[in-house]
Amino acid sequence: MKTSKVMIFFILLIAQGHVFAENSAKKEAEILLNSMGMETAFEQSISKLLNIQLQQNPSLKPYKQVMLDFFSKHMSFQSLKPDMVSIYADAFTTSELREINAFYRTPTGAKTIKLMPVLMAKGSQLASKRVQDNTQELQKMISDKAEQLQTQ
Repeated sequence: MKTSKVMIFFILLIAQGHVFAENSAKKEAEILLNSMGMETAFEQSISKLLNIQLQQNPSLKPYKQVMLDFFSKHMSFQSLKPDMVSIYADAFTTSELREINAFYRTPTGAKTIKLMPVLMAKGSQLASKRVQDNTQELQKMISDKAEQLQTQ
């Protein structure tokens, strides 16, 4: 009987340690997401996504507020935050998250946070321009494949 009580005690102790470690990682992940300005990034992304949708399909303009409400409900940082915290807590250990958070508190880390959206946008623009500049090549490749499929 004593052995089973001791075993149960150790199992509970191990489980409690795991929960504590998981909560620590989630706490650090939340700090990281806040440091990275994820809430603002999500809001800006929603706004940009909506504007792109409206430019591509002007007939949706009367529904702008409906779409904004939908995106805010399902794509806002607040709605995705628990899952985002879990993603980061699963990807990094508590110790790693603390190191990342420490880096973002440095001047270089703060600069990284500030410039990352700009750099990502520039990279996206570059990729988009590259595709646009080579659209004829893609069209030819599709046309060649279509001919090949027809001859089979």
